[in-house]
Formats: sequence, structure tokens, C-alpha cells
Amino acid sequence: MHDVSIVIPTRNRVSDLTLCIESIGRQTELEDVSIELLIVDDGEIGDSTLSYFRKVLAQMPNAELHYYRKTKPGVWLSRYEALGLIDGEIVLSFDDDAELDDPLYIRRMLDTYASDPSIVGVGGIAKGLSSSVSGKLLGRLTCQMSGSPGRLSASTLAGSLLLWGETENIFETDFFHGCNMSFKREALKDMKPYPWMTSYAVADDIYMCHLASKYGKLVINPEMKITHHESPSSRDKAGRVARATAVNHYYLLNLRKAPAKNYAALLWTLTYLTGKSTLKRNFNAVSGYASGIWFVLNPRKNKYREYMLD
Repeated sequence: MHDVSIVIPTRNRVSDLTLCIESIGRQTELEDVSIELLIVDDGEIGDSTLSYFRKVLAQMPNAELHYYRKTKPGVWLSRYEALGLIDGEIVLSFDDDAELDDPLYIRRMLDTYASDPSIVGVGGIAKGLSSSVSGKLLGRLTCQMSGSPGRLSASTLAGSLLLWGETENIFETDFFHGCNMSFKREALKDMKPYPWMTSYAVADDIYMCHLASKYGKLVINPEMKITHHESPSSRDKAGRVARATAVNHYYLLNLRKAPAKNYAALLWTLTYLTGKSTLKRNFNAVSGYASGIWFVLNPRKNKYREYMLD
């Protein structure tokens, strides 16, 4: 039994993953903490690379590496299947392109949990999150942001995370930034292999937060900072990501048993994003958003009915 299980989903981004694991190996004040690190791979990592990762983790007093190569792709499935492979009391998840700048990141996370037994999830902040006054106004008008850093927008988008850089104290939240988030493993017991999350798992972090929040509080600790080396998205995949934005948020509203006004807000947000993509001449995204809008307006409501029950 480990105190912390670190889970990193990845796919053919070894250089990013190496930076991430090297930064984990530099974590300090963990002499009394047992850690396992599980790489959940949708690609392929060579034995020599895995050997190097083990040497990096050997710098920590009580850490070990495990490797799992999946047969079915998808980040949501990576997170779901990982729960059956780990035994830590706390599940700490990083994107493979996240780098821990603070050597006390994990120590601060553990201390946050210890400060309040009702906390079931602790998240950190990626450096550089910010928004101008006009950006905040536009975000609220298009239902991409709320007025509070810890609250989702009416359409369940997480644009309010752009307010996190302005915070100084720990605050309660509806959602985490998926590049760095943690939960008590018991709080994730309701996770399911949702069939609509098999491709682009847009909002997978919000789904996890929704499920965990039934068992306690979620908080953000602004002292837990990382650098998120976001890889640029390719335009040929933009259509699939855009459609997944609509579909996944639609089903999230289903899970949250949201009223009709929230579905209307989602349609308004998608309409705005369609117009924005049109102006940028990203017609793959335009096609994806248009398809997503059609889906929200004409959902096959009984297709995944068994998954809509909390």
C-alpha cells in the first residue's frame, strides 16, 4: 500500500514525459511518504527510457515505477484503468507535458489534505494563467467563464481557471486543471468507462471532479505551481476536438442533472466558438462545432442512459 499513486497518461511524447518525471524526482521532504508512479501508455516507450526513469525516481526515498501499455486509446480510459492498477490512498495525476517547478509540490499537497479531513481533492495551478478585463467580460458573456475562480460557467466550461493566477489563498472549487490534480482514491469509485469519452476526452478533469465532489470538498492550493508545456494542437484534429467539446459537455450536463438554461448556455458558447473559428478560417473546427450543435439539439437521449445514473 502506497501513500501516493502518481498517474501519467502519455502517448509518444517521450521528451515531455522525461521532463515531467525528472521534476518529480526532484521532490523533497517525502522521507516518510511511499510513492508509486504509473505510466499509462497509449504509445510505446523503450526499455532504456524506462530504465532511465527508474534511476531518476531512485533519487526519492520511497518511490517505484510501474509501466502499463494500453490496448485501447484515450485519456479517459487511461485514468479509469489506472484505478485498477494502483493502491495509493491519494491519486495524483499529471499530464505528460507538466513540469513541477516547486520541489515541495507533493509535500504541500499532502499538507493540504491533512489540514481538513473533508477534503477529497487538491489541485494546483499552471503558471501563466491570466485574462484581461475585456477577456473576462467576453468570457462571461459567452458563458465560458464565471465570476468566481472556483466555479464552472453556465455551460460547464472551465474558463474561470484564468482567474487562478490572481488568487493567494486556498479556495474551494468545482473543477481542477487536468494537467495537475489529485483525489483521494475512494472518492473516484464511481468512475465508469463512459463510451462517449473514447476519443478526445475533453472535460475529463471536470467529470472526475463532479464524481469526487459527492464525497467531500475540492480545493485549489495556489502555492502548488507547475509549468504546463502545452503542445500545439494540429488543425486537422480541430474538428474532432470541437465536436467532443459539445458532446462531452452535453453529457456532463446530463450527469449534473442541469436545468434547461444550462443547455441553452452551452449552445450559446458553441455558437460563439463556431463564429470565432470561422473568423480564423479554421474550417475543420467550424465543421466540428456545427456537428456538435446539431448533436445537442437532437441528442439520442437513450443511447447511454445507463451511464446517466449517479
